[in-house]
Amino acid sequence: MSPALFPRGFAWAERLHRIGSGYRFLGGTLLLMLVFYAALYQPYAADSLPGRCLVRYLELVAHGSALWLGWLGEVVSVEGTTVDGRFPFVVVLDCAALDAQALFAAAVLAFPARLGDKLLGLAAGLLAIAGINIARLVLLYFAGTRSLRLFQVLHEEVLVLLIILIVCGLFAAWARWARERVAPAPAITANAARA
Repeated sequence: MSPALFPRGFAWAERLHRIGSGYRFLGGTLLLMLVFYAALYQPYAADSLPGRCLVRYLELVAHGSALWLGWLGEVVSVEGTTVDGRFPFVVVLDCAALDAQALFAAAVLAFPARLGDKLLGLAAGLLAIAGINIARLVLLYFAGTRSLRLFQVLHEEVLVLLIILIVCGLFAAWARWARERVAPAPAITANAARA
């Protein structure tokens, strides 16, 4: 916030302005989340463009999981969205972390930052979340080979919360970086200039 926005003695106005900015950010994030979730969970026909794109993304996640599992010595194969191995699994919409990516995208787009910083944040954050989700699926695969109960606890409770916490952390790191890029440089005082 620019110090010249409010004259000296009007600190209350500056605080009120900051509170309003917070509500605008929260409202914008919630509105974008509503739009993204409505688009994501719309029951698309299988032959529609959005339906085909979602299936292709799920297949990409399945192939990425199989690739990582292969690097770790597992013998797996992929058929569509099914990864077959010692613990076969199907990648469905809820397994693709698209809801977590939608949350991240909504927060980044609603945050007051430059467009270029938003685009960079979106690209880096969405790729990071996709990679973290593939790591999550690999972990779930190995958990499933050990114990179905362990798989269920990790899948339904622990890793869901962990993904959301990671998304919030990624957003907080990006927001700090974006805010620092637009923060004004500290003014040089007369005493500092003489030194």
